[in-house]
Amino acid sequence: MTETPEQPADSGRGQTARCSGWLSRLVTLAKSLNPPPCSELPTPAPMSDCGFQARWAILILALMVLSYTVLFSAVSILGFRNFGMSAYDIGIHDQAIWKLATGRGIFNTIRGLNIWGDHCWFIMVLIAPLYWVAPRIETILVLQSLALAAAAIPLALLAHRRSGSYLLALLLAAAWLLSPALQNMNLENFHPEVLAAPFLLWAVERADARSWKWYWPAIGIALLCKEDVALTVFMLGFWLLLRQNWRIGGATMLLSAVWFVLCMKVFLPYFNGYGFFRFSGGYWFSQFWAQKWVPSFYQHAFINATVGAYVWKLCFPLLFASVLNPLLLLAALPAFGVNVLSGNGYLISIDYHYNFQSLPMLFAAAALGLAWLGGRGKWGRIVMGLWAVSILAASAWANNNWSRLPACNSVRRPVALYQQLRNTPYDARFKRLAAYLPADRDIPISVSHNLVPHLAHRNEIYMFPNPYKASYWGIAGENLPPSDRVRAIFIDRSTLNAECMPVIKRLLATGEFKIAAEEGGLFVATWQPMPQRKTVLDPFAEPPPAHDIRFLVYPGKAEVTSLSPTFSASPTLDSTTDRLAIPITAGNLATADGMDIGASHNVRVVFIGQWQAQGERDILFRVRVDDGCRLYVDNKLVLDRGGINSMSYPEESKPIRLSAGPHKILLDYFQWGGEAGLTVEYRAATGSAYVPLRAGAVLP
Repeated sequence: MTETPEQPADSGRGQTARCSGWLSRLVTLAKSLNPPPCSELPTPAPMSDCGFQARWAILILALMVLSYTVLFSAVSILGFRNFGMSAYDIGIHDQAIWKLATGRGIFNTIRGLNIWGDHCWFIMVLIAPLYWVAPRIETILVLQSLALAAAAIPLALLAHRRSGSYLLALLLAAAWLLSPALQNMNLENFHPEVLAAPFLLWAVERADARSWKWYWPAIGIALLCKEDVALTVFMLGFWLLLRQNWRIGGATMLLSAVWFVLCMKVFLPYFNGYGFFRFSGGYWFSQFWAQKWVPSFYQHAFINATVGAYVWKLCFPLLFASVLNPLLLLAALPAFGVNVLSGNGYLISIDYHYNFQSLPMLFAAAALGLAWLGGRGKWGRIVMGLWAVSILAASAWANNNWSRLPACNSVRRPVALYQQLRNTPYDARFKRLAAYLPADRDIPISVSHNLVPHLAHRNEIYMFPNPYKASYWGIAGENLPPSDRVRAIFIDRSTLNAECMPVIKRLLATGEFKIAAEEGGLFVATWQPMPQRKTVLDPFAEPPPAHDIRFLVYPGKAEVTSLSPTFSASPTLDSTTDRLAIPITAGNLATADGMDIGASHNVRVVFIGQWQAQGERDILFRVRVDDGCRLYVDNKLVLDRGGINSMSYPEESKPIRLSAGPHKILLDYFQWGGEAGLTVEYRAATGSAYVPLRAGAVLP
């Protein structure tokens, strides 16, 4: 019989020792791939002209930062003045900051949410005092350009401290300022979260210098910029844990984790009543959330041509030098991963502002990696210098091909924008018509999206068609305020899409608003007391208009599931259209020429028109309807679809021979709920196809 060997008494300690050994090897590997802390580096050999070089390096860096700030501030401001920015996103942020500065609260009437119910942009509290001094949208545009330009300073300090090379410091600073990803985020409206970029670089630089006194404020301000900055800060803490100071690193990881949980589980639910809503409702991360446990989702998300191009454009300007410091490079991955998992082209791109966290970490990792390479001896220093010069060349090439403002256009673009501002009459028209708006900033107005940024300093300004119809409002269009609060609308006709056109037509047709001034494609309409409606208790007794099709709208106080023989009130809308039809919809009903009827269910609509008949042949009418209708010719019922019906099943009338001359045609329609729609067509009884019944048509 074979005996089982007795287990050694200290086997548990041996297993623990083996695990500790593996952990030790991993840490050793991480250290070998990363430069040592600053205190472990040898002091660069003193140079007789070191002070001279330092002064010139500081001067060159200051000139680069100043030039960038002036150029991009000018282009941003001129782009704004030429109406090149919109309600989303600069209008949202401008109103939010202005309301904070003036004590008007945190509800944003452009976004339809408490501003911190959208994202945790608590940095706005620190920006708001600037509006006490200069309450203009240009203030935040200059701030954004200055902050992104100033990020070159900690990057240069980091590179110089590690390498002792002023050349490397200046080359990396220049590459930062030439970065197309940086420049594109700068010129894409204004976003408070991009202010995290310089503070993330300051945090790395101060951590490298072991200056914890200034490290913590940099971390704190970065976290205030947006909730997901905590993910990058967490990985920055991991870098510190392994390379610099495990206590500071652990504290950083703990702080960022607690802050992230607070933002997601406390602040966002408090301010919007829901939480982080972008995991559902068709928002950018809803697909990820639905498939988060499906391995193939991640394969398809990360392995595709779009992501490959995204990585190439992010990393090529640095010639992939970030890989020389893989531990710090990890800090760029959370934001990168979030962008990719969204599956949205806006995020998987360098054309927008969503790289404000990844980009600083890529540059910081490149600076430390090149400095580590330069410390490998003479040949390492040569390779470092050649690589840095090549990075500048690659950044210049990328800037020319991928930036919104290539360096070759740095003079022509602002000149062209200035000439456009002077020579285009749009700005002058806007100012003349804006004078018709109420001077009181607390009086609600609704304006086109491209005009919102120029009028955002108002307590209630809505992006049309809000508040008449929910559009990009709240989380899912909830809690739309009463529309009768609005006292003026300012519209650019070129922005009236299929959603806006029916609304504006109804507002003007009902007489609720009257155009006060109009010039070019712009008009201002001001509210006026509703005119007394004409009592129309019996539409069948109404004479038809001579040319148009008149329609009368009767919203029901209870469910409307059939066509009752009488009408109990005057119509809420009495207007005209050019076709006897209602396009298929699941929302508010509208006429075929785009007028909003003002209801989506439990409504009755009567169309009245007059048509000339040749009196030569029999005629057939055909209707498709959801929910029901009855068609009358000269007040005689010719087609009855008075129950609940579907558009999928048309119905034809019997052949009708009309006498030559005018004939009144009336259609009585109702919509109960769900989808709605109506088409009325006619044709000769023999030898022709059905055509829509339009105003002015001549019947057979």
